Amino acid sequence: MKGFTRWFPILTVLLSCFAACTKIETTTIGTGLIPAVDNINTFDTVLQVVSNNYVPDDSTRLLLTDAHTVGNIVGDPYFGNTNAQLFFETKPANSERFQFAPRDSIVGFDSAVMVLRYTGYFGDSSVPTTFKLYEVNQAMRPDTSIVPFYNLRPDLSKNSSKLWGQKTMAANRFRDTIEIKRKDSVYGRVSNELRIPISQALAQQLFFQDTLGAFRNDSAFKAFLPGFALEAEGAGNTLFYFSINQGTKLEFYYRSRIFGRIDTTSSSFIVSGLSGHANKITRNRTGAEIGNFLAQNPTVGASQVYVQATPGTMASIKIPGLSTLSNRIVHRAELRITELGVPSAATSQLLPPRGLYLDVAEPDNVFRGVPFDLSPFSRYDCMPQRDIDFSYFGGITNYEQVNGERVAVYRFALTRYIQNLVSKGIPVYDFRLSAPFTFFYKNCPVVSFVYPLGVYQFTGGQGAINRIADGRVRLAGGSHPNPQVRMQLRIIYSKL
Repeated sequence: MKGFTRWFPILTVLLSCFAACTKIETTTIGTGLIPAVDNINTFDTVLQVVSNNYVPDDSTRLLLTDAHTVGNIVGDPYFGNTNAQLFFETKPANSERFQFAPRDSIVGFDSAVMVLRYTGYFGDSSVPTTFKLYEVNQAMRPDTSIVPFYNLRPDLSKNSSKLWGQKTMAANRFRDTIEIKRKDSVYGRVSNELRIPISQALAQQLFFQDTLGAFRNDSAFKAFLPGFALEAEGAGNTLFYFSINQGTKLEFYYRSRIFGRIDTTSSSFIVSGLSGHANKITRNRTGAEIGNFLAQNPTVGASQVYVQATPGTMASIKIPGLSTLSNRIVHRAELRITELGVPSAATSQLLPPRGLYLDVAEPDNVFRGVPFDLSPFSRYDCMPQRDIDFSYFGGITNYEQVNGERVAVYRFALTRYIQNLVSKGIPVYDFRLSAPFTFFYKNCPVVSFVYPLGVYQFTGGQGAINRIADGRVRLAGGSHPNPQVRMQLRIIYSKL
């Protein structure tokens, strides 16, 4: 009994701290955290943020299974222009030898169509866009983990002398059902497809190559047809997204005699794992507003921050006050980032990315995940072994009413990192804010048969958070004059 009496005060303090920490971790700022709880007085401080814009080098790699994009964004007053071109290769199902049907059974060739599976858009859904399908200017290579891979600036372009076909579509028309007819009968019904009729002369020339030698092997086929380049013509404000590994094909329709009966049939060249593919995305920020905020100011920072989805722009974030923060119990530390104003009518459909990401910068431009806070109950190296816990850490785009306007607001939890900083002396880091498709952590390798070591996809429970080039947002920086939207770190704490 004496032993229990001696240890009882210590146990009481430990249990109180555990209960308080548990209670606090399930709350957010402004929902009952500040009033005194269990005789613990909480305090509130706001630390200055120094934010600067920059345009990083980009080496993002797209896999065959990732969404690819085609289109134009013209005249975005904040970020400028974007052009996206798609390059891909369709091949016979059997690369060693291909025949449509026994040649003596073929009665005649009808037509061919390039089919791409549509998966979504960014920008204006109502403006019609003309897609033009050209031959690519040189042979492509498949994107595998063995050979060098294309980034978003491949050395590929269209062969302007070989236009295979074109089709005009608006994003809001892809859900319409399309009837595929053969003469007067309906052959099938499809939706969410871009169907480009192929030049009769070029299609017929390819169709009869099974007797002329191009189907002997893969090398002969690539020499005859190196692949395709798809681009969007016009001054629209839409990027279209396609799944090229599912449903994308060059389809031929022809007539053949089977058991004495003439019937229409079809055969397809598909996009397979051996097919080359690439996206070329060109950003032109000349004359855009972001150009006024790219100069680096290490002490004050930029008053406005511009984050554009990959391949885009990022922001560096420094919080000088962290280096002098005294030891304390940190109940909640939250970095708040707010979108600036309602977009103009011209940009109302150019929306923010689905999510932003905050990580930390080590010396020599080496990055890693925020310690402790990305997934609080997962083991860490420089990334948690589980997925990012967005419900705790934040980053997914949410909208709030600020000054009577509906704007995107991002809140990042840095509670555990700052607690370890003040109590255990872990390093004070600078931060990086981005809208990534993937990110590379040099000192955090993982075993992967898909991506190179150290490359992570920015993923949630249902796949990639952001598509390439999908989204951009203009934010209030750490030196913005309006404190209601200014980027800031707020800490709720108790004194020891």
